[in-house]
Amino acid sequence: MPHKQVLRDSLKELDKAKPGYVEADKFYKGTFAEPFQSLVMQRLLVRKEVNYKAVLSSVPVDAVVEKLEIVDIQSSEEEVTTFLQDEVWKANQLQFVHKTAILAAEKFGDAYIFMWPEYDDAEQVVTEEGAPDADEPEQVMTGIIACYQSPMKVRVFYDDLNPSRKTHAVKRLKTGKGKQERAWLYLDDGTIEMYETPLNKCGIDDFEYIEDVDNPTEGIPFIHLRNDLPYGCPLHRNAYGPQNQITKFLVNEVSGSDFNAFPQRYALAKTRSASTGGDDIDWSGGDETIPDQDENIVSKLVSGPGRIWDMSGFDSVGQFASADVEQYLKPLDKAVELMASATNTPVYYFKADSTGGGTPSGESVRQRDARLNTKTEWQQKLLDSQFDEMLNMAVDLAFGEVPDDLSISIKWKPIEYVSETEKLELVQKKIDLGIPAAVAFAEAGYDEATVEAWLMGKPNDTELLRRVTLLNTMGDAVQKLGTAAALGIDMSQATELIQDLFGDIAGLREDNDEEGQ
Repeated sequence: MPHKQVLRDSLKELDKAKPGYVEADKFYKGTFAEPFQSLVMQRLLVRKEVNYKAVLSSVPVDAVVEKLEIVDIQSSEEEVTTFLQDEVWKANQLQFVHKTAILAAEKFGDAYIFMWPEYDDAEQVVTEEGAPDADEPEQVMTGIIACYQSPMKVRVFYDDLNPSRKTHAVKRLKTGKGKQERAWLYLDDGTIEMYETPLNKCGIDDFEYIEDVDNPTEGIPFIHLRNDLPYGCPLHRNAYGPQNQITKFLVNEVSGSDFNAFPQRYALAKTRSASTGGDDIDWSGGDETIPDQDENIVSKLVSGPGRIWDMSGFDSVGQFASADVEQYLKPLDKAVELMASATNTPVYYFKADSTGGGTPSGESVRQRDARLNTKTEWQQKLLDSQFDEMLNMAVDLAFGEVPDDLSISIKWKPIEYVSETEKLELVQKKIDLGIPAAVAFAEAGYDEATVEAWLMGKPNDTELLRRVTLLNTMGDAVQKLGTAAALGIDMSQATELIQDLFGDIAGLREDNDEEGQ
């Protein structure tokens, strides 16, 4: 039986959430409207259609998103690792798409990834009679679709008593046929109900049940990416107010800049009459104006060295002082500081740090980014669990039964800023301590393919160098062992250890020679 009321309630919730997403998008892209206290000024300035906005409200989002990036995926089963890397991650270009999804999750607060298996006809075997061995070809899975979905079109709902359990989801799209729209209701038992509106209607009450759709996932095929539970909020929401202040100060300052270049002037006269002045080209009355080459009457008050202006009929002239720029710049700086404080984003992300000699680096960055990194770590933990859910769903769809001891590891780019020099120095120290080079590079955030290319054909040389360094360090100890042997102490175990070390070095060299053949 169709769940029409559930669909309508879900679509109402989707519509209710949409204005918040639209506002978040406007403050990220800079398409928001300038606020006005006076309707008269709004009508005058809006008609000018001049854009003086400086969009800083996107900075708190970008500051976090640029620190969130998945660089590698591994699992406890080699077959599963290969499947996830090749058939899911690379096949869906998730190395790029996952950044788009993360940006949406931080910008809107919510984003979704749609999971769906792809099927095709199995290759048929031709028998001796020349006909296929079955009337209908068997369907086999050929891949997994994993694509980003906008929160303006999709919404997942949760159990009030257990906010981690999905109860249902809804998706709404236009069909491209007049005003017609189509909606799908996804229930937790795997049922998918499809609804449509008539060609000339698109209201929530106009949706009518069409049919049930097969669901190979047997569940709700949406992964909910979010920056809070159960629903997220725009990461830059606290920047809306300061951004409106910045826009107001900046537009007012720039709008008045013409008066700095071309000040408004005035002329005062104690007595005026129609014969001594007026509103003609140069105050007119008895002034004699000068015609140009085309006999057009032009002003004789022309700027130039040695020129004299004759302003008959006026006792004094002057100009109005333009607005002081400082009355805009100081509040502008304060608004930027408020935005930085409200969003836990260092001020230098918004402007050059004049007090520190430019953009900070090294240890200074780590100290200033402390609050930002704390916020980013929380976002990374949330996203890690959500992408883990996505990968586990992909494995479940592809393999059917997943081993209980299967573990999937998602490796993220380090959040804390570390210069390339510091990073490589740390890698070298780890290698010196005996950690394999591939592991040391992976822990530093380098992806597996890059590390493999660097170490290809040279892993034994790297290990050889490490062990030779170890032997050099043991030089003093060997000398002391020689002294002990001279005193008659049994040195059989020490001799075996030294022989094993030299044997390992010789074996490594032989292995390297074999690889080069």
